[in-house]
Amino acid sequence: MSRLYARAYHACVSPRLAGNIAVLGFLLLCWFSEPPHKDRSSAPERDATRSAPPPAADAVVPGSGYIPAGAPMQPPPAPPPRKGARSIDFDLLSYFDYDPEADLIPDDVLALDGKIVELRGVMYYAVDDPDNVNEFFLMPNHTVCCFGVPRTNEAVHVVLKRGATTQYVLNYYLVRGRLAVGAVRGEDDRVHYLYLIRDAEAEVME
Repeated sequence: MSRLYARAYHACVSPRLAGNIAVLGFLLLCWFSEPPHKDRSSAPERDATRSAPPPAADAVVPGSGYIPAGAPMQPPPAPPPRKGARSIDFDLLSYFDYDPEADLIPDDVLALDGKIVELRGVMYYAVDDPDNVNEFFLMPNHTVCCFGVPRTNEAVHVVLKRGATTQYVLNYYLVRGRLAVGAVRGEDDRVHYLYLIRDAEAEVME
């Protein structure tokens, strides 16, 4: 299992599990610390119409089930592709149900193998150094990125050109490079991803 894949896989599961344990512990603490004979006769009734306050911005953690504060919900319009490149989107890459056992990929997706493509998406947050990112997983949007585990065909492994780096930001990226299509398996025979864009350029979209 590659280090980047392992970080992404465990980040999808561990934060939510840890969050659930923390919430359960807090509720138990409140229950057992309450005075047993508290007089509630004079206590004002709670206004049921008031909603709970939203979580503080610094408490919103990517991958924990919350969309990061300030994250754009829709990608900017795709610019005209450079000469020789084809503009694609995740709707094309993920419209089919992928079964790792059957390993069947539609012909129109297989036809993209080896082509120079341009693709918009958000960076998955599980990176070694947010200020010096050379490879990462690109995903369709923050909803897919922050809730649960993305489907196999909803993530693209991006490797930038040698020596090139970018930063982790919440904005959408426009990634340009040569696309490889096909199942990449680890030592455990698990399919890690279907798509790889190598020698890529990554531009932050405003």
